[in-house]
Amino acid sequence: MTASRDHILIYLNGQRRELRGAEVFMTLSDYLRYERHLTGTKVVCAEGDCGACSVLVGAVKPETKADAVEYRVINACIQFMHGLDCCHIITIEGLPSEGDLHPVQSAMIKAQATQCGFCTPGFVMAAAGMIEHRGPGCQISTQQAKNYLTGNLCRCTGYLSIIQAMGQTDTQACLSIKDHYHPASVHQDLLQHTTQAVHLEQAPHRFVSPTTATAAAAALSDGGQVFAAATDLGVQHNKGHWSEQRAISLNLIPAMHRIDINDQHTRVGARVTLHALEEALAEVQPEWAQFMHIFASPQIKNNATLVGNVANGSPIGDNLPWLLALDATLTLQGPTQSRQVKLNDYYQGYKQFNRQEDELITHIDIPHRPAEGFLRLYKVSQRRDLDISCVSTAMLLTLDAEQRVEHAAIALGGVAATALRLPEFEQLLIGRSVTELTSDDSQQALGQQLAAQVKPLSDVRGSAAFRSQLVSNLWRKFMLELGDARAPTPEAKHGV
Repeated sequence: MTASRDHILIYLNGQRRELRGAEVFMTLSDYLRYERHLTGTKVVCAEGDCGACSVLVGAVKPETKADAVEYRVINACIQFMHGLDCCHIITIEGLPSEGDLHPVQSAMIKAQATQCGFCTPGFVMAAAGMIEHRGPGCQISTQQAKNYLTGNLCRCTGYLSIIQAMGQTDTQACLSIKDHYHPASVHQDLLQHTTQAVHLEQAPHRFVSPTTATAAAAALSDGGQVFAAATDLGVQHNKGHWSEQRAISLNLIPAMHRIDINDQHTRVGARVTLHALEEALAEVQPEWAQFMHIFASPQIKNNATLVGNVANGSPIGDNLPWLLALDATLTLQGPTQSRQVKLNDYYQGYKQFNRQEDELITHIDIPHRPAEGFLRLYKVSQRRDLDISCVSTAMLLTLDAEQRVEHAAIALGGVAATALRLPEFEQLLIGRSVTELTSDDSQQALGQQLAAQVKPLSDVRGSAAFRSQLVSNLWRKFMLELGDARAPTPEAKHGV
């Protein structure tokens, strides 16, 4: 029988802490500010948007080696303490070494990059995470600074001086956070705890963290909710909608953290973060990896999971059209057996799934894009970066040697109760040549036919008519890009 424990274990700025009782169910920001009086971590939006609460977290996963631990920046306001079991947390108070300011802090002062100060700790932590990720002594370009600080907002100083501070940071003087705070003894302590299941209660809350998938499914039978990264549940909690936490964690199950890539597909475990997957699929799924640049902030991608996005099942989930177009497959685990379900058969209505109450998603298999496939992912939102989509889509055409369509997959989000494939429209494309498809008349006619097959609703992000027009416009954009990609080069035209 697997050993179990009645507490969670964290390290905080190098100090060991065992948590029991009400502290386990607090958000990280509340725990830091009200239990540990580490008030450098600020809370402004309480939604994971502004980055003022950013901290660094080194997560020790089951079966990991010490050198595999990476410290990543996350939002403290929407993460719960039970979601940080076997993690080492570094706050703004932990950055200085022997009383000296961290080089990022010194650079922020010299560049006069702070005013009211609420956003400053978050910027410093995000910048420290950037240097930790890229390595002490790295050169920081303006674009790199902007990319890493995407999840941090400033309302008074503005960004110019902050970006300048990043370029002026003495990265040679930056200590490796892992080397400084994560000796072998700390890693071994945390790693040993990953082999011990957790069960603790503090009415009305309960937290269960099994070490096997079957045990996690059995816990579902007893009531509860699978808890991955809290990027949704944390916001609900802060808005007063998730007051009774009955959380089941998959964090101590080794297979849930794995990414396995073979010749046919990529298998993604339920606890794989979007950032880890983005790095792993940069070459295998380049269109999706590029798409992820506007999906969310580093703080969110360092914590959120692909399977969590799938399980949430939002009709505007940005990853769903891509997965539907590639015909991804889910593995569902019950208390005694598992089964596989095509994602295209999984969504049966708004928040209605082809899943039993005692089943959970353990991983997802994503086929590689066909070698001759032309794939594009689009997202339209009120702002380009870090926003909820109005309409999103994945469009895939596979062409034969004569440049005719032999396979089509068109998936849309934001136009129905679920994200969906459009098989009737796909059949209209089979056998057509690129030349025919990309003609002006065909673009317009097919765009109108595609829009006619969706029945969007009106809401604060756009009217039904606007969404229908977007669908037609995105089809025409896809056709223009297809035509450009398949156009013969000047050399080919002249037989060179």
